[in-house]
Amino acid sequence: MVTKTKIEVCLGQNCKPYGGQDLADELKKQGVPFTTFDCRSLCTYAPVVFVGGKAKLRANIDAVVK
Repeated sequence: MVTKTKIEVCLGQNCKPYGGQDLADELKKQGVPFTTFDCRSLCTYAPVVFVGGKAKLRANIDAVVK
């Protein structure tokens, strides 16, 4: 699945081990283009993904790719 919506995955110190890396790996596996970023201080809601500029808190693959 390929999307034109900008997807950004946090790989900061909390998001990465709490699902950020898994999300990045799954997006790559599915061929979905994305970028990564370091912490934006939303650690309480890890993992954090921005889709089209909107934050997805405690994100999972279903919330990112619809």
